Amino acid sequence: MNKNKKFVNTTRRGFVSGIGLVAAGLALRPLGLFAQDEAIAFSLYSPENYLSKKLLSKIKSAIEPEINITTYSSSSSFSLSGGSFDVVVGRDSSIENLIDEEKLLELNNDLISNKTFIDKKFLTSSFDPERKYSIPLSYGAIGIAYRKSKFSEPPSTWRWLLDSDKYAGKIALIGEGRTLIQLALKYMGVSLNTNDPMWINQAEKLLKRQKVNVKDFGKNNGKELLTNGEVDIAVLSNEDYRTIADNDIGFTFPREGSLIWQDCASILKSSLQQDESHAIINSLLEPKNGKLLAEDIQFATPNIMALDMCKDSYKEDHTIFPNAQIIERYEDTSSILDFDYEMMIEEMWDNILSD
Repeated sequence: MNKNKKFVNTTRRGFVSGIGLVAAGLALRPLGLFAQDEAIAFSLYSPENYLSKKLLSKIKSAIEPEINITTYSSSSSFSLSGGSFDVVVGRDSSIENLIDEEKLLELNNDLISNKTFIDKKFLTSSFDPERKYSIPLSYGAIGIAYRKSKFSEPPSTWRWLLDSDKYAGKIALIGEGRTLIQLALKYMGVSLNTNDPMWINQAEKLLKRQKVNVKDFGKNNGKELLTNGEVDIAVLSNEDYRTIADNDIGFTFPREGSLIWQDCASILKSSLQQDESHAIINSLLEPKNGKLLAEDIQFATPNIMALDMCKDSYKEDHTIFPNAQIIERYEDTSSILDFDYEMMIEEMWDNILSD
């Protein structure tokens, strides 16, 4: 969602481009003696290449109307203008914006029986605390990408990037100050969502000390620097890592924990087909459909029944899933927090850059 919406984010947000339209078909109501109006097609808004043709054919059977699919290329191109949609699938940051704008319908859990298959860890979130408006379909996290030939074992701690000169000049971080401060907080053993000025000040000091060891500090080009051979270790989302075609580059999730991004399904308050919308989301959570989605997109699934049905090659891929022993240390975040927090983070980042 590699973090990531804002499925990511990722770091947790990233990507560019336009909006494409894929028509999945339009059905007409049966005609009687008199002509009748055209049936209203069900409209679904989703990332490109997220819902395969095979999966769409499976979920179509959940409702009577035909399904029209509108796709967008990235979180940055997520936009509801110019369209009328029933269900939207988006990165957590995009979904949170819709919640804040009061555009989403509060979900009726009685109509989403398959929600019971979702891992309890994902039944709450920082951006939708009670999961009133969103259902997680996939997730990923920010971690460490590295050149294998330069390491005797995977560098599975943030220390080598944030608190060491061992790889001085060969380190790439990210240019998103808020996320970088959050990763520093995780390394120091506190929640990345803390708003305690004392801890945020400690994160500022840590990053200031490390600046001298980092290649192009404050720039968001870790993937490029790593693939070009200019650095040996970089902060990267596993989503971005999976786009790298270099067998000498590996990926690991740090043991201290990190930031999770999520792709979620929600229903727009303006939907005229709310029962059908719930049925579509419920169908996406059906274990066989969840398995198909997970193996298609190669993102981690929060659907425990779907995961159980997946191939071993998927379940055992440690670039998709953090180690079971450390997954509890991973957190999601809210992009819409109080004004004082945002001002504090902005000031800290300006201080780090200017030091």
